Amino acid sequence: MSVVMACKRGALIVLEGVDKAGKSTQCKKLVAVLQRSGRAAELLRFPDRTTTIGKVISSYLEKKSDLEDHSVHLLFSANRWELVPLMKKKLEQGITLVVDRYAFSGVAFTSAKPGFCLDWCMKPDVGLPKPDLVLFLQLSPSEAALRGQFGQERYEDSKFQQEVQNKFVQLMEDPSVKWQIIDASQSIETVHTDITNHSMNAIDTAQFQPLGELWK
Repeated sequence: MSVVMACKRGALIVLEGVDKAGKSTQCKKLVAVLQRSGRAAELLRFPDRTTTIGKVISSYLEKKSDLEDHSVHLLFSANRWELVPLMKKKLEQGITLVVDRYAFSGVAFTSAKPGFCLDWCMKPDVGLPKPDLVLFLQLSPSEAALRGQFGQERYEDSKFQQEVQNKFVQLMEDPSVKWQIIDASQSIETVHTDITNHSMNAIDTAQFQPLGELWK
């Protein structure tokens, strides 16, 4: 009699932080090191600018169009939701997903604008797949502003980025989400080593746990 073994699920690992903190670089390096170690891993990035919704968002971020702030927030959330079926399928297949920005960025950036609160901003993303680990690349906005190409996109303003960072700090107070702060002012390789160590632990733990839902 043959026995079919259940596939151990992959981990959902998210990298967050202010603009130019090094998230994209570190996501690519993490995926590469996981693949070299024999683990199935893929990179996702939000917003995903390749979808129909993503193209509207991309135009807005590149300052080619203007949109009302509430509608922009809902578009960012919709961009995440449209990839949920794919995310769940890959995680169930045992593939670890390394995600460059997620719902936390959406909430932090919108709530940093006048007239918005965290509670309203969180509601559209309630029920998204819950990350097994959120790695927050901590870097002062003043230091981020010194990095290449800062200021090209809509939200790359040091004062606004500081307010975004403050909102991230508030989000980290939620005990239902596992956050790990990484000092992003260190060398690229040191940051990579820290991220890899925490990620390996999350992957080992996630395979034995069901996938949760965010903010539920």
